[in-house]
Amino acid sequence: MCDVPDIDIPIIGDIIDVVIDIVENVISWLIPIPDIPDYGDLNQDAIARGVLVNKTAANASIPIIYGTRKVGGIITFAETSGTDNQYLYMALVLGEGEINDITEIYINDRLVTWSGDLADNTQVTVNASDSNYYKAPDPDSSAESLITVEPHFGSDSQTASSLLSTLSSWGSNHRLRGLAYLALRFKWNSDAFGSLPTINAVVKGKKVYNPNLDSTKTGGSGTHREDTSSTWEYSDNPVYQLLDYLRNTRFGMGIANSYFDSNFAEWQTAGDVCDADITPYSGASAIDLMDSNIVVDTSRKAIDNVKEFLKGCRGILNYTAGAYKILVETTGSAAISLTEDNIIGGIQISSKNKNSRYNRVIVSFINPDKNYQSDEVQFPPVDETGLASADQHATLLAEDGGILLEGRFDFSMFTNPYQAQEMAEIILRRSRSSLDVSITADGTATDLQIGDIVNITHATPSFSAKPFRVQAMTINADSTVNLTLSEHQDSYYTFGTQQEVATIPDTTLPNPFSVLPPASVTLSDTLVVYNEGTAITRLDILVGASTDQFVQYYQVEVKLSTESDFFVLSKGTQLNYEMLNVIDDSTYDVRVKAINSLGASSTYTSASRKIVGATEPPQDVQNFSVNMQGSNQMQLNWDAVTDLDISYYEIRYQNVTASAQWNKSVNWLQVPRTSGTTITTNARTGSFLIKAVDKLGNESNNETIIYSNISSLPAFNNINTLNEDLTLGTYDDDVALTDSSGTNSIILDTITNFDDTVGNFDSVEGNFDLGGTDSTSNPNFFNANIDNEGFYTLDQTLSLDAIYDVSFTKNITIDQIEDPYDLFDDGRGASLFDDAPAPFDGNDPTNATVNLQIATSNTSLNNATEFFNMNTTTTFKGRYFKFRLRLTNANNKTRAFVSGISISVSMEKRIESENDVVSGTGTYVITFGKPFYATPAIGISAENMASGDFYTISSKSKTGFSIAFTDSGSSGISRTFDYVAQGYGLQSAS
Repeated sequence: MCDVPDIDIPIIGDIIDVVIDIVENVISWLIPIPDIPDYGDLNQDAIARGVLVNKTAANASIPIIYGTRKVGGIITFAETSGTDNQYLYMALVLGEGEINDITEIYINDRLVTWSGDLADNTQVTVNASDSNYYKAPDPDSSAESLITVEPHFGSDSQTASSLLSTLSSWGSNHRLRGLAYLALRFKWNSDAFGSLPTINAVVKGKKVYNPNLDSTKTGGSGTHREDTSSTWEYSDNPVYQLLDYLRNTRFGMGIANSYFDSNFAEWQTAGDVCDADITPYSGASAIDLMDSNIVVDTSRKAIDNVKEFLKGCRGILNYTAGAYKILVETTGSAAISLTEDNIIGGIQISSKNKNSRYNRVIVSFINPDKNYQSDEVQFPPVDETGLASADQHATLLAEDGGILLEGRFDFSMFTNPYQAQEMAEIILRRSRSSLDVSITADGTATDLQIGDIVNITHATPSFSAKPFRVQAMTINADSTVNLTLSEHQDSYYTFGTQQEVATIPDTTLPNPFSVLPPASVTLSDTLVVYNEGTAITRLDILVGASTDQFVQYYQVEVKLSTESDFFVLSKGTQLNYEMLNVIDDSTYDVRVKAINSLGASSTYTSASRKIVGATEPPQDVQNFSVNMQGSNQMQLNWDAVTDLDISYYEIRYQNVTASAQWNKSVNWLQVPRTSGTTITTNARTGSFLIKAVDKLGNESNNETIIYSNISSLPAFNNINTLNEDLTLGTYDDDVALTDSSGTNSIILDTITNFDDTVGNFDSVEGNFDLGGTDSTSNPNFFNANIDNEGFYTLDQTLSLDAIYDVSFTKNITIDQIEDPYDLFDDGRGASLFDDAPAPFDGNDPTNATVNLQIATSNTSLNNATEFFNMNTTTTFKGRYFKFRLRLTNANNKTRAFVSGISISVSMEKRIESENDVVSGTGTYVITFGKPFYATPAIGISAENMASGDFYTISSKSKTGFSIAFTDSGSSGISRTFDYVAQGYGLQSAS
């Protein structure tokens, strides 16, 4: 039909045959869809879904979109680009152009909110309000548009896409002229895209010519021109859509204008019928009687597509007098009247048989409210409220003997349920009330055309101007006309007010790309023994399960708070995760997201924790006790603390037997954890205090104290007590004498002095004695300015007359130990409070130590230059002794205030003795093997002494004595004797 031949009058019978064939096929829209088993999709369902599919093919037919439809498209181009192929470029052809508009775009069934209008040849990105496709690539980046689209409406003059032209493979000649398409760029994001995106667009389809809007046509007014497509406009009128299809030379029938009436008069009339306003239900806004929103499959035969257009408008297409004309079945009056004078021969009358009679008609249509899928309406409707009893299904069923006569019809061009139900009602009423009549008429009938209404008056059936519509006609050689007629009633086409379509609640299915996050993330840490007894800290992560039923696994990410990037710790379905060997006293940030089977991720659920681990204070030491070992040793015992990270036990001493204080005690011993829980030390009276200290320097909150009340050590004899006057000793540059606590005390000095600060002396802030505690005036030492070591050399010395083994017992009085940088309101308490290192009051005594040191010489005090640490009681050999105090701290912040130093000097008690010494008759001189420090006591036991015998001891000294035995007459006698010399001090030669 694209090239219609010239036709002469002599073959008019052939013309009529052709026209009758066409019309009979067009009227076949009343033939119902055949019954099929209920185990597959209805054809119209499959077609409806197929319109929405994205296809990839090199030779796929391009559809034509008339009216408004949601469609998929043909992927004609796809290419990746960018770093790691992060961009996907696509060209998706929607249909023939030029279309009027694209109103909506759906990606993976999700409506995209754009930042601007979807205009022709204009790039637009996703609006920031769109949570689906305006996302950050990762939680540490800013959100961004993941999609850029550039619509092209399909004019013949359109240029190449500027979006796709960024690729070398898409040049300026890739214009796709005459095709409506979308140029798209997707940026990869696993939370938004699980695979190749599915794209759908709601398209307001082709612009068409409307003769009613053409002022050059009779009855028209407007700017439309039949051959100037740029003047055409969008229309959902099925008549004008059919006219466009018949005339289009690219994808339609290609029928020239000469085969239509020059004014398209019948087309104007038919279009007006479709555009008639009707009110579908009480209170509704007016709608058109018939709209067409059709996607034309160009792979079908053109005549089949013509039938679809005609079906959607109840149209009859005629070819009469060399022109294509259209008629829409509707109300109307007769073109002519035929009586028995015009009817030749008899009249044949028949009614519809049950194959074309219905008591229920079901019409399928495309429902935009159901994602443009196929839907159904019926007449009589399910809700028959308002229908006359005669029109209700039960009545109709009874009239048909209880037999269900159901017809199914597909009107896929309809997208309005009221228009579809109106069509169902017309079909049903026609099937039940229409008579078919066949007659032969005289030449009067040659003025008729298919679809015209004719009034029949005939006495036999008692017809009096009864209206019939011409369904078929044949002009015979004798100029008579055979007519096939169907009863016409205007009431068939009078729109009956319907019930408002019930609002069906939407089925809310979970969005596969919207994943609910984990309910919570709970963090804790604990010490564990790992790798042959090594204690490490483990971060425990408990994930609160997401309530999303489609979560497949969780991704746990961790970083130190000081770092910028997270790393993936683990992926799994479990809810408990562990991170070994975390850093104590550091803060870890943890975030967890849920991921479903499509790879879509939730937002993160986050938590942070400062690791306690080894920073948790050790337990207090329990069962601290003392036992004497021999005459001058004692054993300290305690129970092991169960903390895994114990480094050592700090034992301190204070020379009091009540009310001992950790902060006034002096360091005594440090016992490594591996050395056990027992230590033997020199015995002495006083207080012993103990705490456990872990590897981070945290110590027990509370000291455990025992008191020793040993009155004296019987094996030693005190020979002197050196009491130091703190004003007389020698201070090096790192120590100073202070009376800030009300008592003269030796303390470590500051590294920098107050007058060494930067800037104006008067502008310095902070503690004067600490040399400035603001970062401006003291930039290097503003928060740690205490010298870490210093020495005070005692004025007290000890010089002996010879070399001896001398025992010294030191007594150091500490007035206080402080950290002036750790005050509660501006130190640990201000910044950490509950998280400050244990114990609450700080661990200054552990950080600040004092030790008394001794230097010895056998020749002179000046030669006593090498100092050694003294234990609480210790023995050194020498003749000359000097002493100094060593003060240290571990952090340049703490210092002890030493307010008193005394040293008890003692020597060990010892005995020199001999047995069976023969004195001879003269004086016998005893020389001790090792001289004493002082003259010892001497005891003599003599043998064979007679009455009146006696002995005389003389020259008694620390080196020996003389003894002489005499009888009663004072004469010298020889006797055998034993002696014991008991004293103290052990003199050595060197």
